[in-house]
Amino acid sequence: MKKTVSVTIDDQRIIADEGTTILEAARQNNIEIPTLCHHPRLEPMGHCRICIVEVEGMKRPVTSCDNPVTDGMVIKTDSSRLRTMRSRIIELSLSTHPYKDCLTCVRTGSCELQEKAYEYQVNLPDQLSRDIPSGDNCDNRDIIRDEEKCILCGRCIQVCRSGPGRFVYSMIGNGVNTRVAPVKDGQVVSLEEAGCIFCGQCVDLCPVAALTETGRSSGGREWELDKLQGVCNECSLGCYLERYSSDRKLIRITVPRDGDKISWLCVKGRFGFKEIDKKDRISLPLKRNDKTYSETSYEDALREAAENIKKIKETAGPDSIAVLASGKLSNEENYLLQKLARTVIATPHLDLGAEIAWVNAYLGAVEITGANVQGPTPADIGYASVVTIIGSDLEKSHPVAAMAVDRAGRFGDALIIRLGAGTDDTTAWKEINIDPESKDISALLKAIMLVIDGEDPESKAADVNLTAGTLTEITGAVSNKSSITIITPSFFESADHDTGKCLLEFLEKCGQLEKGRNRVLMLSAYSNAAGVLLTGGTPHFGPGLTKLNDHAGLDRCGIEKAVKAGKIKALLTFGDGNYELTGKSDLFVIAAGSSISGVPDGTDIIFTTQPQYNKNGYFTNSSGQTRINKSLSTDAALVGADWRLICDLARALGSKWGFKSIEDVRLEMKSLTPAD
Repeated sequence: MKKTVSVTIDDQRIIADEGTTILEAARQNNIEIPTLCHHPRLEPMGHCRICIVEVEGMKRPVTSCDNPVTDGMVIKTDSSRLRTMRSRIIELSLSTHPYKDCLTCVRTGSCELQEKAYEYQVNLPDQLSRDIPSGDNCDNRDIIRDEEKCILCGRCIQVCRSGPGRFVYSMIGNGVNTRVAPVKDGQVVSLEEAGCIFCGQCVDLCPVAALTETGRSSGGREWELDKLQGVCNECSLGCYLERYSSDRKLIRITVPRDGDKISWLCVKGRFGFKEIDKKDRISLPLKRNDKTYSETSYEDALREAAENIKKIKETAGPDSIAVLASGKLSNEENYLLQKLARTVIATPHLDLGAEIAWVNAYLGAVEITGANVQGPTPADIGYASVVTIIGSDLEKSHPVAAMAVDRAGRFGDALIIRLGAGTDDTTAWKEINIDPESKDISALLKAIMLVIDGEDPESKAADVNLTAGTLTEITGAVSNKSSITIITPSFFESADHDTGKCLLEFLEKCGQLEKGRNRVLMLSAYSNAAGVLLTGGTPHFGPGLTKLNDHAGLDRCGIEKAVKAGKIKALLTFGDGNYELTGKSDLFVIAAGSSISGVPDGTDIIFTTQPQYNKNGYFTNSSGQTRINKSLSTDAALVGADWRLICDLARALGSKWGFKSIEDVRLEMKSLTPAD
């Protein structure tokens, strides 16, 4: 139990945990202290000094963001002396800030410096002459820098180092010519040359408009933008995000301000919505005419698609039809699509995006822990004392997870154990790296389990070509109760049944999987793999993990083989993804996607769907958390919503589905699956 202290803030007696800063204690009791450099997702810096307070017994005011409360402390947060000092600090910032641009600045109305200047009614000072670059610097497609507007708060420097673990920004120069710029080897360079990965954390935390997104200036003022909560669908982490739009057009994507300190986005999650070229987008359904496409009406496309499916079903049977999806559909869409396949088309052959090895491991973990036990989040990883990564290329497949590992290893002093090779270039103060190409992963896991059971590490280390000291260190680390294990998609790509079984035994033996406890993050190559599994989107399980046994169909690999063998005559695909299943003259392909490049070559009918970032529905991430993504448009006005298309296809095939809204779909799902 934490020790508490009693303090008095503005004549109000409060109780706070020992070690709590004055600022935190005040805000926990609805006492506001102004700040500029402080941010809830950063460690205190004390740079701006606007958060100064008076403490009884001290001659000078102290910064509240980095000074802890002590028992009996008496504090004043507002006085004429403090207001005068804060006003002068703000005035000094304004003397080097181009406040004449405020009328046309995109941050007007949300600028923290502007807000403080208004609150303290600061007189606008004369502008000091500065020898620094003026105007926007856009040396990349995602982030614009305006050094004139920088107020030297230091947020971008700290978040870059403590978040993604990069050292892009440095403070250079002297006096009024001090500036923050991307630096490498002592020279000012472009963001990319300085090692920027364009995660955009610095943009989120900038209190002014020194850092903004490219194209932001054409999106409107902050108060004009609509804000919606959402979830990133770029990988199976499913990070929280906020989307800002104007007239149903997406302007920017950010991390919620009050999220976890380890609450990040990667370049795909933040800027990926820009990747679809306007020329490549599908605005109307397309029909293939030999090697070219022509636009057609939605009704005609539906009719022709249904007629061909009916014909193939009658002549070759329902087993000659297969359904595939990208793993990025919402839980509601996955539920409808598996229902379309199984009850309307009557085919068991469907795979909506979840690899078999991952499914088996995920279900095996649930059997050990029990249902609804969530796994670790990036925030948990960032503060773990030991992180074991089994598999390779974490930085490539799940960048935010790699950032969290880097934070744990570089700033949390964690031991990082990598049982995998690949492209990861994150480093830690303490790490053990073992290349799976030269070590059999199953043999290594078995050796660790035997040492846990008390066998001599000397003999077991020789079996896996390790030193006894290394094997002993790994064994002790993975058995640590605060240890976390991350399994990357590359492991599941090559894991057979025995390897998957060995993995589960290892995780249970280490105590990372046990009843009511899950310290393992199993990452799928498919974004909503957990949602796919829970809603019945795999060939072996129906909604709610109902095992199908004799009614199971082919998975993705089996469908590919059946297509090549000529056994599959029709293919229905949803979501952008280059499925290499076409090229056969007797294969009829219907695809739903938001871009031409995202659908299979040789597709016969292409339906337009919503861009991924604009889906309306629930998604379940690898930690087991189900989060909602809200559409920028109202439900009644959606164009190209996948759930509507699936319902229309079902009706065109003779079904009497009566879903009028996505809420109707959720209502039916509620009794069948926990994924809503």
